[in-house]
Formats: sequence, structure tokens, C-alpha cells
Amino acid sequence: MGRAFACFRYCLVAGAILLGISGAVMSVFASYFIYQLHEYAPLTPDRVCGSSATLLAMGVITCGIGWFAWQFLDFSNKGQVMVFVVALAIIVLIETGVGIWALVRHEQVDILSSARHEKIFALAVTDEKSTWDHMQSMLQCCGIDGPSDYRGVDAIPWSCCNTTNLANDNITEGICTTINKRGCQHVVLNRTRSILLHVFLLALCSVLLQISFIACLTCYVRIYKDRMERRVSEVVKRMSLQDIGEKDTKNNLLTRPKYSRTSDNS
Repeated sequence: MGRAFACFRYCLVAGAILLGISGAVMSVFASYFIYQLHEYAPLTPDRVCGSSATLLAMGVITCGIGWFAWQFLDFSNKGQVMVFVVALAIIVLIETGVGIWALVRHEQVDILSSARHEKIFALAVTDEKSTWDHMQSMLQCCGIDGPSDYRGVDAIPWSCCNTTNLANDNITEGICTTINKRGCQHVVLNRTRSILLHVFLLALCSVLLQISFIACLTCYVRIYKDRMERRVSEVVKRMSLQDIGEKDTKNNLLTRPKYSRTSDNS
């Protein structure tokens, strides 16, 4: 029983280390999601980075709590363990809300309104041209809804050209024979939905891991409490047996002289 209890305790220490590592991993992934959402900011819907930013903060806090538990948590101290469980439960609730938030935003992502369409495309050919060139060449798209967006412009930018099927001589001559037909808006929206779905899955994995650790901690506290109660009962039993033995000894000592006197009188 003692060895099993010690192994359980070592498993909890390993779980605290794993909890810190999971927090660090979650922070890295959340940072990458934020970078992806900002990479094509002109067409990224509003208020989609909040869930990733909150998950990043929770990952940093979880990493810190895991490190603190590994370094300073005394698993034999019931008060410390309960505070640790409450802190993890709060993080679980927040991350559950983050996952729900990401799913709601996933369903709310929609195409641009006509007013924003004109405003964004006006910047696409002026101030944000370099950003649009990068986006169109990387995503192999053209304009917001397609090449027709450039009908009021002198020429379609080279970034709209599909260079995968061009011959080398055409590239050197600067001639584009194939233009990407799909608009960048739908590509970015699908990408955003995919990121929000991954945020939900990341939050779900973190919540499941933390709930498992909380369950293990609860079992440990219960087992430790039963063990301490068993020890106390054994000590009380030993002390009661010792007291009974001492009383018997005293009674024997008190009764012996009477027998000796009666034997002398006879």
C-alpha cells in the first residue's frame, strides 16, 4: 500500500510537469494562430483573434502553475492541493468558454459588406499593395472576389498570375498566360474558419488534460485522508491497548501484597 501510494505521488509530480509542458505548447500554438490571423489582416474578419489571445494567456498561466506545482507544491498538504485544484478549475472554465467562443465565431464568419468591399479594395491598390501582392501570390488568388475587381485599374498585378504552369521563357519575358480565378476573400474566410476550429480543438485537449489531473488530485487527497485516518485509528488503538496493559499491571501490583499477607497469617 505504501509503495503504491508513493508511486501515485510521483505520478502526480510527473502530471504537474506535463501540465506545464502542455501550457507552453498551447501558448506556442495560440501565438501561431494569432500570427496566421494577422498575416492577411485586410480580409480577416473582425474580432476573431480574441479566443486565440485568451488561449495564449491561459497557456502562459498554466505553464506557470505547472512549474509552481513541480517546485513548491506539497502533495501531503491538503490546503495547498485544494488551492491548486481551485486554480485549475478556474482555468478549465475559462478555456471551456474560449472553445465555445471560437465555435460561435466560426459560425458567424461571413463575407464582406459592399461598403467595406470598396474601402478595402481602394487600399489594396494604394497603401496596402505590398500586403495584397504577398497575399495573392501566397494564396494563389486575385482581388477580393476575383480578377474582375481590377476592371477599373490599368492592369492586373503580377501577383495574380498563376506561375505554376508557366514556361521558363514566358517568365523571363514577363508574360502571364494564366490568372488565378478565385478571389482572396473566400480563401481567407476558409482559412479563418479552420484556425477557429483548431483553437476549439486545442482548448478541448487542454480542458480534458486538466480535468484528468484534477480527478487524480481529488483521488489522491481522498486516499491520503483515508490513510491518515487509518494511521490515527491505529495509534489510538495502540494507545488504548497500552493503557489497558498498564492498568492490568497496576492492578496486579496492588493485589499481590494482599495475597502475601493472607499467606503469612495462615
